[in-house]
Amino acid sequence: MSAHLQLLLLLFNFFYGFIICIVASINYKLIKNEVKILKVLITLLASLDFTFLYLVCIFKMNSGIFHIYYLLSFSLGFVFCKYVKNRVKFLTFLKKIIDTLKKR
Repeated sequence: MSAHLQLLLLLFNFFYGFIICIVASINYKLIKNEVKILKVLITLLASLDFTFLYLVCIFKMNSGIFHIYYLLSFSLGFVFCKYVKNRVKFLTFLKKIIDTLKKR
């Protein structure tokens, strides 16, 4: 596997961890007041969907070869998202980005 592909996969895993963190927090906010069995089913379904999506992407990129440092990169993306969410009002930040893109 080339160094270019490894770097691409590290970045993919980092951003995938970031996206999973965002989706998990949105999922938590949406189902906070639901029935417990519904919470479990929705969370399980979302987890399975994102796991299968991850596996399909890994298979498309490098024939399904998984290295342990992909997990480290994924975890760093997740932790970085938590850090950004704690430091910055995340929804306000996203709204500012969307507003600047609409002005262009």
